[in-house]
Amino acid sequence: MPSFPGISQFENEYLRLRWNLAANLFDGSLYAFGMSFVTLHTVLPVLVEKIGGSNVAIGLITVVWTIGFNFPQILVANFVQKYEPKKTLMLITSMAQRIPWLLLSLTCFFLIGKVNKPMGLILFFVLFGLAAVGGSINLTAWFSLVMRITPVQLRGRMFAARAIVGAILGIIGGILVTEILGAVSYPDNFGLLFLIAFTCMMLSYVSLTTLEEGKNRPRSPGMDYARFFRALPRILSSEHNFRNFMISDSLQIASTMAGAFYIVHAIQKFSLSYIYAGTFTVVNMVSMIVGNVFFGFIADRFGHKLNIILAGLSAFGAALTAIIAPSVEAYFLVFVFWTFMNGLNGVSRLPIIAEISPEDELPTHIALANMIDSPFALTGILAGFIANFWGYDLVFAVAALLAITSVVWLIVTFEEPRNKVSKHPGSGAPVLERIIPFSEPDLRMSLSE
Repeated sequence: MPSFPGISQFENEYLRLRWNLAANLFDGSLYAFGMSFVTLHTVLPVLVEKIGGSNVAIGLITVVWTIGFNFPQILVANFVQKYEPKKTLMLITSMAQRIPWLLLSLTCFFLIGKVNKPMGLILFFVLFGLAAVGGSINLTAWFSLVMRITPVQLRGRMFAARAIVGAILGIIGGILVTEILGAVSYPDNFGLLFLIAFTCMMLSYVSLTTLEEGKNRPRSPGMDYARFFRALPRILSSEHNFRNFMISDSLQIASTMAGAFYIVHAIQKFSLSYIYAGTFTVVNMVSMIVGNVFFGFIADRFGHKLNIILAGLSAFGAALTAIIAPSVEAYFLVFVFWTFMNGLNGVSRLPIIAEISPEDELPTHIALANMIDSPFALTGILAGFIANFWGYDLVFAVAALLAITSVVWLIVTFEEPRNKVSKHPGSGAPVLERIIPFSEPDLRMSLSE
């Protein structure tokens, strides 16, 4: 967006902020719309089971995604930290994030069902892993840019607004998933879902190209990789609040071991058709809309710690409900709680790391946090073995215990960053109390501080 002649610098910055917020909203909502066709916890477990995967293979979905999405970031964080402009790097890596979904579509159309089941599973997991790695490489550049152009007191509502609009579109996605799975033969139905997802992601990419980064910054000399990796342990040893958050976060990540099994458990327990994956997706999206009306306001008004606590309680509620639900209607609550957990973390997990990290070291802190979380995703494989030998209820019981432990640890040891003087410009400003995501007074207040 070019500067407009004849108006003040303040007005130009104000218009640039509005433009960036709108572009971020379109990017996030369109990307979420695409992901509603290929959700990790309703659609993909059904595909893996249809290909011929066991409980261990279904549990591997969460493992591959979490490790693939989280671990590679540490390998690129040092490069991202010193690279300028951030937007250029973000646009390049965003393509690597999207192309594997197209390849998954082509695989379903032309290979799945024509190769043997083990080869079909290998093809799926390789391409799915590439999608996760592409997202990982993109995240640090994208998030650094978004934090740079979004004032701290608007971030909660910005992420919540993205989720709300994405979930509204996702309701349409869930309905279409149901129709496509029922009307189109396997595996072409899944190929079509991946193709629609890729198309939506490319439309979101157009929004990314319009983001305005502002003034060019000189590239940082950074440090060599040997010094960079030697510095990582010192972050954990010296930054107590960051370390305490990571312990809680890792326990909550481990509790997601149950996520991929909810849809399979529901289908088996209540003798449902796999077309129900679309119905549960609609439940997810409605829950996302309802939840995010409040999640962004809570984060901006009271701080992100409360949202993370509520996320752990939601994970606990999902696991407990899966054990005791007497009917499919009651089981809907499992997906409500699970969606709340994901929505709360989507609004608050990365922003709370941003608030406890120095701005110029944000890519490193994000990458380090996600690298630490990665091994805890291996509980998904453990969950598969537990399900094979002792059933799903034990998986859900272990997940509930991990979730509630993460909540207790966060409450006892972690200090809300808003109670300290943040290292981010403008973060010491009064928290805005209006729930409207991007009202004009909010934007002007953000720029004037």
